[in-house]
Parts: sequence; C-alpha cells; structure tokens
Amino acid sequence: MISGLLLLTALFLFSLLALRLLVNYFAAGLQSIPGPVLARFSDLWRFVDACKGHHQQTMSQLHSEYGPVVRVGPKIVSVADPAAVELILGLKANLDKTDSVNPMINAHEGEYLPMLISAKNSKLHARLKRPIAGAYSMSTLLSFENVVNDCSDKLMRRLREEFVDGRGHGRVCPLHEWLHFFTFDFIGRATFGKEFGFMDAGTDINNMIGTLDLQFLYIGTVGSMPWIDRLFLKNPLLLALIKTPNHLVDFTAQRIRHRLEGREKADTGGYDFLSRFLDAQKQHPEVVTDIQLAAYTNTNILAASDTTSTALTAIIMCILQYHDVYEKLQAEIDASNISFPVSYTAAQALPYLDAVIKETLRFFPTTGIDLERTVGASGLVLPTGQSLPPGTIVSMNPWPLHRDRSIFGDDADKFVPERWLRRETESKTAHDERVRNMQRVFLTFGYGPRACLGKHIAYLEIYKLIPILVGNFDLSLAHPDRPLKTWTGVAVKILNLDVHIRERHRDG
Repeated sequence: MISGLLLLTALFLFSLLALRLLVNYFAAGLQSIPGPVLARFSDLWRFVDACKGHHQQTMSQLHSEYGPVVRVGPKIVSVADPAAVELILGLKANLDKTDSVNPMINAHEGEYLPMLISAKNSKLHARLKRPIAGAYSMSTLLSFENVVNDCSDKLMRRLREEFVDGRGHGRVCPLHEWLHFFTFDFIGRATFGKEFGFMDAGTDINNMIGTLDLQFLYIGTVGSMPWIDRLFLKNPLLLALIKTPNHLVDFTAQRIRHRLEGREKADTGGYDFLSRFLDAQKQHPEVVTDIQLAAYTNTNILAASDTTSTALTAIIMCILQYHDVYEKLQAEIDASNISFPVSYTAAQALPYLDAVIKETLRFFPTTGIDLERTVGASGLVLPTGQSLPPGTIVSMNPWPLHRDRSIFGDDADKFVPERWLRRETESKTAHDERVRNMQRVFLTFGYGPRACLGKHIAYLEIYKLIPILVGNFDLSLAHPDRPLKTWTGVAVKILNLDVHIRERHRDG
C-alpha cells in the first residue's frame, strides 16, 4: 500500500516536472528563435555554463553559430545586434533589470543594502543615484588626481623594491596581483581617506581580495538561476544567524562608524567620497538613510577596485602580446616629453595611448556577464524582425557585440589599436563618425542610464598609470608561450600575468 502511494507520488511529481519542461520548451513567441536545445527546457543549461568560467566565449560561439538572436533559456533571448543596443539598453527603452542582479545585493546587520547596481526599476535607480551623481562626474574626480599620483608612486617604488632593484632583481612579478593592490589602495583612500595597505604589505590583507573574488564568482554563476540565491545568502535563517555574511561589508560599515564617532579621520585634507556621501545625507535625508550610506560606500569598494584592476591587467596583457604595439606606445610616450606622474590631461592627449586603451576594452571587454532587461507589457520587436512577448528576458553580452564586423571591420577578431586612429585618406568628419559608431556599441562599462557610475574613476586610473608603467619600465612576459588563463565571474579576470621588469632610462 505504502509503496504504491510512493510510486503514484513519484509519477505525479515526474509528470509535473515533464509538463513544466514542455511548457518551457514551447514558450509562446520564442519557439522559432534558434539556440541550444537543452537551453529551451531549463535555466540549468546557463547555470552549468556559467560554472565553467568562460561564459563570454560560449556567447561568442553561440552567436557565431546561430546569428544575432539566440535563445539561451526558456524565456531568455541573447541579442548581438548593434542596431538593438539602444532599443534594449538605452534611455528611451527604459526596461527594468532582472532578478539576475539579486545576488549582487549584500546584507548588513540582517538588512539588505539598497545598492545602485541592483536597483531593478529605472525610477528607483534614478532616485538613489541623484544625490551622489555629482561625486562621480569627471570634473569632480579630477580632484582625486593627486591620490592616483601618490598610489602610482608607491606602486613604482614597491615594484622596484620587490622585482627590479637589490634582492628583488630578476624575480617574476605577478603583475595582475599588484595592479589589484594598487586599485584597492586607491579606492580605499578615495573613499575613506586611508589606504588599505595592500601595496605596503605586498599581499591580500585579511583575504579581502579573495572574498571579493568569491562574491563575484557567486554573482556570475547564481545570477543565471537567481532562485538559488534565495536558498543561500538571502535565506532568512542564515541572516538570523549571520547578520553580515560578507566581512567586507562589515569593514566598510566600521569605517563609516569610526568617521561619525571622530575616531578616524582622513590622512589627507582631501574631500573623499565618504565626506561627499555624508553631505548628500544632510541634503537628501529622505533618500540617503544610514543603510543607503552603507550601500554607497560598499559599492565603491567592491566594484571600483575589481573592474579597474581587470582593465589595467588586460591592457598590459594585450600590449605585451603585440610587441609592435608596445614599441609604438613607448615611442609616443618618450617623444611627448611628459613628466611623471602623468597628468590626466596630458595622458588623454596621447593619441596612440588612447587608441590602445579603447582597443583593449573593445577586444577584451572586462565585463563577462550578460546585461539583462525584462521586456515590458507592450512587447518588443527586434531590428531583425522577431517579436518578443512581455516578460521575456532579453540580454546583451559585450564579447560578441564587440567583434561585430559591420561596425569594427573584417579584422574585428584582431587587436588593432590603429582602427581608432584617423586613416591617411579619411576626413576628420568621417573619422569622428566612424569612432562614434564604434563607441555606440561599447558595453565594457554598461550602457545608457544604467552605465557604471564609476567609469570615470577607472579611466582616471587607467590613463595615468599605463604611461607611467610603460614609460619607466621595460616589461616582458615571463612565460610568453604559456596559454592565457582567465576566469569569468562578473569580470573576465586574467589570472597569470607574470612579467619580468627592467628599469629603463628615457633619452633626454
């Protein structure tokens, strides 16, 4: 009797599962869109792919095989069509983000932090952004130029101590690690007025970088099946036992508390981000609550250090793999007679440096996850003709889009900084228009109203540090024949940029 009931129960549950899978497979309006067969049944296909750590390569392969529109889930469609960028991610589209951002939300003292990056509704995002938007304008961020100078000077000194001069001569430098030490120390000082001390220590202090890496891996995988997050980090039982699961969140909250109590002051007279956030709280108390203040600072520390270090690592990796590019860049820096530390204005005036940076962020975009939006009640008609029903998740991944030949040319799969420069027979008007067309599909720092608020911070560090490193050192790959090792969580991280460093002396 009991075994019969168990069998009937098992058959009933199996029938429900089979029915669910069939409903997924034949989702209205998506049946004709090509894609992997298994992806039609369940999001498990995407989750497994994300766990492999090379999602951006999968998306590039899928679009190469199936075309600009690919079905990658029961109700998820990936689009790699330049004509669709504004339609999906632009201001007029005004499409909400999806549940994939839920794993980005951290908790502090059992309360979820209202982070800008995880605000699904565009109106909520605008409301949270408005009080602090001025703090991230390029004109405001130039006030942090002296902080970049100090951190750059320290990085150069520590590299010389460890890998160039004296006992460190000839040692292999894991430059990817030291660039992360640099960006973490910079954002610590820019946010709280104090460096974290990574460059001084030459190691990951209190496993802060390791914790951040784990969180981004979690976001990159669990974001493809967000309900898993509700079972784990968003589980009420867990939050009752561990009110702040991420010790980085606790660390940033402690910095705020110490500042308010007068126990900790900035080590410079600069006007750091925390000071700006506290002023915003006075001016907009209805928005910038204490928990919102914690969310702002938490986002600064978690997002700004990782994305910038990843971009810096990618730039160095690209120029070392293409020696002619390295020589041209070094020659431009030498010919410019710029002084070190390089000013942001002077760095931006170097055309080949600008081209190298732009080309790296195109060729090796640091964002590896899909940018997802939910189709609204009126549906969405793609430029390729497919009509997506309401509730469909439509996504764009930078990697296949940045290799689109209709925008970037037949050599889109190659690293060619010269594509950003004016050609001999090209008018200035034609060049400007060609560059604008390429930049219109740039997704490295997001796009439109939801683009990364801190992208100017990244550019400030990148444009200043790259010429300092290339102008003062001769860098070379320690293992030029070794395959590049990457892992994709949120960003596509390079894990083995090991280099030899030699001091160089510029003529004149």
